[in-house]
Formats: sequence, C-alpha cells, structure tokens
Amino acid sequence: MNFQPYPTRSGFVSLGFGLLTCAAAIFLINLLPLQTNLADIFKLLVGVLMVVGVMGLAFYWAFVAFKLQYHLNRNGLAIRWGMAQLLLPFEAISEIVPGSTLETLPTFRGVNVAGLRFGWGQSAEYGPLKYFATAPLAESLLVITPQQTYVISPHQPHHFLTAWQARQSIGPTQNWTVGLRRSWPFNYPLMTDSLAWWFFGLGAIACLALLGYLAITFTELPRSLPIHFNAFGVPDRIADKSALFTLPLAGAAIFIINAALGGLIYRWEKVAAYILWGSALAMQIFLWGAVLTLTL
Repeated sequence: MNFQPYPTRSGFVSLGFGLLTCAAAIFLINLLPLQTNLADIFKLLVGVLMVVGVMGLAFYWAFVAFKLQYHLNRNGLAIRWGMAQLLLPFEAISEIVPGSTLETLPTFRGVNVAGLRFGWGQSAEYGPLKYFATAPLAESLLVITPQQTYVISPHQPHHFLTAWQARQSIGPTQNWTVGLRRSWPFNYPLMTDSLAWWFFGLGAIACLALLGYLAITFTELPRSLPIHFNAFGVPDRIADKSALFTLPLAGAAIFIINAALGGLIYRWEKVAAYILWGSALAMQIFLWGAVLTLTL
C-alpha cells in the first residue's frame, strides 16, 4: 500500500530551476563560437560545465520530490525516493509515534527545498534522526528503530498508522534487512567507491586545469617554443606554441580511456582498475611538469 507525502512545491520549483539553468547553458554554448580569445573560451567552457552540473542536480532533486512515497506491505516499510529505497522490516521498528509528541524541537542538518527535507538531526528523546519529510515535524511521524529514528510525513498519517498496525500481525513473505537499495546504475559497486571517485575527480580537475593554464597564458608565450633538447641542453626541435595543446588533449584521451577500461574490469579486478585510474592521474602530473618546463 502506497502513501504519498504531504504535497509541496519542491518538485515544480526544482523542475523550473532546472529548465532555467538549461536555458542558461544553451545561451553560454551559443556564445562559444563568437569568442576569439582562448582565455575567454576556457572561462565560458568552465561556466557551461558548472551550469550543466547545477542543472543535473536540479532535475534529480525534482525527480526525488516527485518519486517520494512510503510503501507498506507485509514485510515492512519502504521509503522510496529517486533511484533508491530504504527498507525497514517490521521487526526492526520499535514503534511509530506522531512528531507532535516531542517535547523539545530536534535539530536539522540537510537540504530543505520548498518544503522537501532530506537530512539528519538529533532528538533529546529518540537520538539521531533521519529526515524524509515534506511536512513540519508536528504533522510528521517518527519511525523508531534501535539504531535510528526516521521522520516521514504521509499525507494521511492516521490511515498510515492503521495500515501499519493491521500488517504487524501478518507474517512476512520476504526476509527484509534494514538497508538502502539503489536502482541501476547506482547499485553498481563503483558508484559508492570513494577512492575511485577521488581518482576521477583529481584526474578531471588536473586535466581541465592544464587546459585552462595554457588558454590563459597562450597570448604571453613566444610564437615558437623549444620542445626537445640535445645532450648538451641545446634545443634541437622548435614548434609553434599551438602544439602545446596536444598535451592536455593527449591527457584527456588517456584519462577517458583508462577510466572506461577501469570501469569495465572493476567488478572482477578492483586493484587493476585502481592501477589504471592511478596511472591516468600520474600522467596528468607528468604532463603538467612538461608544460611548465616548456612555458616557464
């Protein structure tokens, strides 16, 4: 049995903001061909990436807001949102009480967008809280477990409590355990590997920063640069300064290829995947050294 949360404007606000940032991204992209200065092109490119990132977050938050629901069946309570759901079997739930019974107002740390609250808090009566709510605490319910208390806000709390009590005496059809279940592709182990994301993040930042450094300093560089030196330290190969851009492009190609190969073998050979990602990051560092040697 599905119970919808109290209605809020969060989904529509997030959707509208996402469409606004989408229009901003299109506007910035249309400005790119009009630029002649490499530094300006790079700044616009960074702006596009930032706006696209914000747009993705806005659309996903709208998806979370529209998908939030509380599902009760014979096995327990499932709190569903976005691409994930939290399973709470009946044996793990000590009781469910109205939020209005709290004598002291708990703390809240998290995200609150137009009424939709996701985050954490602390209650003097029930300890750590986790919020999946769209209503004030006085109109919400507290799902109490030995480890954590969950704040939910079904639109009809009395019907929810009645349905919960009615299903407690019915035997389960599945053996649930308390835990978070994600839908594809977020259920792939790589998506929750913090070390892998450190490799991805540092590699991408190093590659983008190298491109930015060249774009900003390009006009100040001499037209021709020595790119190779003989055994006596005398330059024996001279190239146009535009050839420097082959270095960040090569770094980007290596980063993308190694990231893709590592992702393919991650499930079976995690260490090999780390080696691929680490070598891609090391290559970015070497390329930085080469560029600084040629330009300073």
